[in-house]
Amino acid sequence: MSNDFEDIRMLDNFYQTSSFFPMPVVLVSTLSEEGPKNLGPYSLFFPHIIAGRYAMMLICREDSNTAMNIKRTGVCAINFIPDDKKFMENCVELGWPGDTKGEKMQRSIFTLIPSTRPDNGNGGNYPQVVDESVKIFECT
Repeated sequence: MSNDFEDIRMLDNFYQTSSFFPMPVVLVSTLSEEGPKNLGPYSLFFPHIIAGRYAMMLICREDSNTAMNIKRTGVCAINFIPDDKKFMENCVELGWPGDTKGEKMQRSIFTLIPSTRPDNGNGGNYPQVVDESVKIFECT
C-alpha cells in the first residue's frame, strides 16, 4: 500500500470522475469489540449523494458483524482487493455465516496494517486496512 495521496476535485458524479469501478468484491474492515481485526467480504455497495454529501451505501444483514460494528463505532474501511483467484477464494471462506470472528480471521490470508488517518477526535480508533488493496476508502 502506498502512502501517497492524490487531491481530486469532487464533482456531483465523484465516483465516475475519480473512482470508477464495476461491482467489485471488497473487504469491509471494522473494529470489533474483541479487537481491531474484523473483515467482511461484500459486493453490494454503491456510491451516491445524500443531502448534498458524498456517501457509500453498503447492503448487508442488519445483524452481521460488519453492520453491528459500524453502528457501534461509526467507522469502517472499504478495501478494494485485486482480482486474484486466491483472494476471491479466501473471500468466500470469510463470508460463511456462523463462524466466530476469531475463527474467521484465523483463515484470512490478508495482511492487516494500521490506518494512517489522523485522530480527528475519535481517539485514533480506526479499523485496520488490507495491505494488498488496490484502493481503500476509509469511511465515517
